[in-house]
Amino acid sequence: MVLCGPDVRSERLGELLDEDPLLRLYCVAAAGTGEHRAVGELSAARNAIPLGELARWEFPGDVLWLKRIVAGRPPGWTAPEHLAEFVVRPLLITFRGLLARGFLPAGELGVELDSAATATGRIVLGGIRRARSGVPGVVTALDEQLDELAAACVFISGDEQDRVRAAFERVIAQELRHLAEPTAAAFAGDHPWLRFVHVVVAEQHEILSRVVRLVRSRSARCRNEPGLPRPLVAVDLDFCALHPKHRVGEALRRLGEAHGIDEFVAPARLDVLPGLYRPGWRPFLAANGLPARYPELDWDALYAEYRQNVAWHREALLTDEPAPGLVEFVRDLEQAGARVVWLTGRRHRMRAATEEVLSRHGLGHLDLRTTDDGPVAGQKVAALHDMPEHELVAAFDDSAGNREALRAAFPAASVVAARPPGFTVDGGGQGPCGIRTFESLPQPVPLGRGHSADAPQLSHVTSLSRLRIGDLSTRPTIWSHGVELTAGEQSRIVESLVATAVADGRRLGREVGARADPAAICRAVWRVVTAKPFGAARTAYPPAAADRDMLASIEAGERIPFVVVGPSLKQDGSRLKALGGLPDLAELAMLIRLRQLDEAVRQIHPPGIAVRALTDASHFRFREPDRYAGYHRELVAQVESAGLRDVVAVEDFDDAADAHPRCGDRTQRPELLAKHRDRYATAFAGLDVRRDPRAALAEADARDPAGPGRPRFAELFRSVLQAVDIPCPGGDPFAWSQRIYANPFDLTDPAVPAEVRRARGDLLATAWRETVTYLANKHVDEELDYSVLWREGCVRMSLSIRPAAGRLRFVPLGGAGVMPWHGTAALNDLCEVSVDYAISLVDQGFVPVRAARESAQPWFMVPARSVDRAGTLDPALFDRIRLRSK
Repeated sequence: MVLCGPDVRSERLGELLDEDPLLRLYCVAAAGTGEHRAVGELSAARNAIPLGELARWEFPGDVLWLKRIVAGRPPGWTAPEHLAEFVVRPLLITFRGLLARGFLPAGELGVELDSAATATGRIVLGGIRRARSGVPGVVTALDEQLDELAAACVFISGDEQDRVRAAFERVIAQELRHLAEPTAAAFAGDHPWLRFVHVVVAEQHEILSRVVRLVRSRSARCRNEPGLPRPLVAVDLDFCALHPKHRVGEALRRLGEAHGIDEFVAPARLDVLPGLYRPGWRPFLAANGLPARYPELDWDALYAEYRQNVAWHREALLTDEPAPGLVEFVRDLEQAGARVVWLTGRRHRMRAATEEVLSRHGLGHLDLRTTDDGPVAGQKVAALHDMPEHELVAAFDDSAGNREALRAAFPAASVVAARPPGFTVDGGGQGPCGIRTFESLPQPVPLGRGHSADAPQLSHVTSLSRLRIGDLSTRPTIWSHGVELTAGEQSRIVESLVATAVADGRRLGREVGARADPAAICRAVWRVVTAKPFGAARTAYPPAAADRDMLASIEAGERIPFVVVGPSLKQDGSRLKALGGLPDLAELAMLIRLRQLDEAVRQIHPPGIAVRALTDASHFRFREPDRYAGYHRELVAQVESAGLRDVVAVEDFDDAADAHPRCGDRTQRPELLAKHRDRYATAFAGLDVRRDPRAALAEADARDPAGPGRPRFAELFRSVLQAVDIPCPGGDPFAWSQRIYANPFDLTDPAVPAEVRRARGDLLATAWRETVTYLANKHVDEELDYSVLWREGCVRMSLSIRPAAGRLRFVPLGGAGVMPWHGTAALNDLCEVSVDYAISLVDQGFVPVRAARESAQPWFMVPARSVDRAGTLDPALFDRIRLRSK
């Protein structure tokens, strides 16, 4: 496909590919375009087919090239899925990446093929030119080419045209979401992709992010100071949380028919619709040029008639649509610790219909406060005053009068104006500190959209649920760009990590200094074990706790015993956390961190430490042995390679309990487990998480039979939910898990395929059962006194961010809040070993580095710039790699 003949600029293409870490994964320069020396040998050696040739008939009734490409698709994939990922997504990323830097493709566009004529997932560029104009024409031409490709796919696959095109458009919409404003502006013009262009303005993102940060901060204070009021966020409904586009349109239609206003008879043609209140009426009329066309009408009087026409009965209310981003924002608030309340001017008589529409969108579990007839603002303030156990952090409302009353009553709260797109409210939507929708940018910021932080980033989240799973790309084509290490290279990385950690540990111990008497030695060791590289939680583990745990061993001149429960197994059940079940560089780095700790302690107390790792893969939640045997075997091998054979002992949790004379009899477990399961079954009788997940969880929290200070069912459920195995019916297993976890609580949206909704229901039911089992086992452990394994004469290491008093917090990888077995090893820009979730790493364009063994699982992942275009790892990495310092 030739997009442009003359004015082809090629000299900057190689530079652009080097600058853009995502673009270089999805496109390559054609041979002879002037920059192949900068991009390596791929430009000349690669096979390619022009984009237009894919859908071209070789002879009547045969699309030869497309057949060859589709024949090479992965097992279980459909032809539309394969073309969407290996042709359409590379095309969109290439076009978007060039346009964001002021260029358009020029010359021939091709699809790169491997030696077996299978698409590699990269576009071959003939050249580029400045994007001074012509964007609509190029987009239109590309879209027409996709139409032809879809038609050809229909012929060879038997799929319906609409289904194939829908698969393509899902990719287009995903790649044009969350664009930076300058990039979105570059897409301006009349073309088929304009409807997919999506922007979250910086002001709105900051407002919503600040509210979540405030909630999180207040929640932390509540945990530390019991009795403080919990954070509360109040959200109005009409023209704020819910957009009544259909009801407003119907009200205008009636008005138009009664007064001969043609524009109102077909409200979909209007540029903008009116809000509910009078200040938005005149701006609505002016925006549509109505007073000039109908000067004889009394428009002020017509406003009152419009208000009377706005319907409030059940059938009408059920047509309201949630504001974009609302469900995700509510989820973020709840995870941060907020109570969210719907604070609406709707009357009590509308309550049942309102609850129904909220439940349809998975929001019916939240508190709904309706009002009596009469002024609304005062009633809203009174409703909030009626919740003294909560503190208002933020309120969202489209009415200026309501906002003024809320600000006066709650001066410390953030009161935000809602100005929904497509409506005029409060004088046409002008004014500071407002939001149009409840959308904010995902964290980390999506790659390749033109944002200032447009470089691969770690997510730094501590829970998979904190990621916007549905907004992320699974990038199946990225695996062809991985690096295969030799055995020597793998050993070199391990040796470099160990040498640096040993040196750092010895330096830390020497800085603290040797001591003579046992009490002073114990205090010095306490300073070491609570240093920043290891976690630094001195308030939870004070010197008195160290004396209790370590002094006897120090006085006896023996190793100081440490006990940690874990690791269990690599959480690869959903593939979103890890892409394989074996330990990777993250587990090895954790062990090397223990080596660093031992070396530091030895400078003060020469015998050092002895760590007992109690693995619990099948203790709290039963798993078949073959599910974790390989993990444990490889973990023991890592202990050896880290030089910890005499320091770390890996034991099965239950075997250790059996061997301890003061632990209860394991044969009692089945009977005790049944007893505690029955307790939860009785407490939760009648609850069905498949029916209304959020309501079921809220009710379970209210009925929770656990006593004070015990783990809560609802909180643990959300954690277990992220660790359930997800069977894949076929196709891309990574993408299948992504679709399920995009919104696992949404079981009713008709836009979601039925098989996905069923899989979500299965996921929730499984998580519910496994949470009950987990909690029942916790109770049984207490009855059998399993805590004796770490209660006396040893340091109980805690992997929790908020450890129980008297436990030593141990953060294996410095600033990473994710346990090694909960994620995938990755290197940050400083070549420090960290851990993140696989779905985020892949979305951010990290490239897999595989160990010298027969496994498709990455040993760790690196930013794309760490791998050159010939697929070679940056040589500097082997000597720079190290553990994070904090």
